[in-house]
Amino acid sequence: MRTIFLRDENYSWQQFQFENSITELAEELAKRNISIGYGASIGDDASIGYGASIGDDASIGYGASIGNGASIGDRASIGYGASIGYGASIGNGASIGNRASIGDDASIGYGASIGNGASIGNRASIGVRSKVDAETKLITGFYINGSKHAVTYVGNGKISCGCHTHTIDEWEKNYTSIALLEGYSEEVVQEYLVYFSLIKQFHEAFCKIEATEPA
Repeated sequence: MRTIFLRDENYSWQQFQFENSITELAEELAKRNISIGYGASIGDDASIGYGASIGDDASIGYGASIGNGASIGDRASIGYGASIGYGASIGNGASIGNRASIGDDASIGYGASIGNGASIGNRASIGVRSKVDAETKLITGFYINGSKHAVTYVGNGKISCGCHTHTIDEWEKNYTSIALLEGYSEEVVQEYLVYFSLIKQFHEAFCKIEATEPA
């Protein structure tokens, strides 16, 4: 027997139990406007808020919390003890690590990976297939939807672009060769150099200061 906590429109939590499948609670889910997709797996002691949507074959770990109105995409994976904020959107196939925290109204792109214990702030955007390392605290995001791939500052002086994640220094040294492998034209190469320059300024002006603030 597994236990789950569901939240109603009055923000009150109520405990329920099911034996084999979450579909045993179909009536209670419908009352709360909660949608659970085909083949989705819900771990013991998970909490699901009012109006939340969980896609087909998604996996919600033990003790994870899904906020009101949050959307979990198909095949997405939410680790044990992870917290997904109100109205947050987790893309198809994205992976949220154990004990990670995703803020209210944040957006995680499809195929993105958020490491164990990482923290993404309210309304931050993480691009498609971006990778955020474990224990990273990204309070303020920086996301650009470029002509070829999205570019995302993912904390710790790193940038994700397409399926590549490197430090700012590594991008500066190797960007041209990576761009050639991706088939970028010279015009696109110059476009993304501007994006990397903007993110470097953002990192230097804000993130380094943030990292040195006392706890």
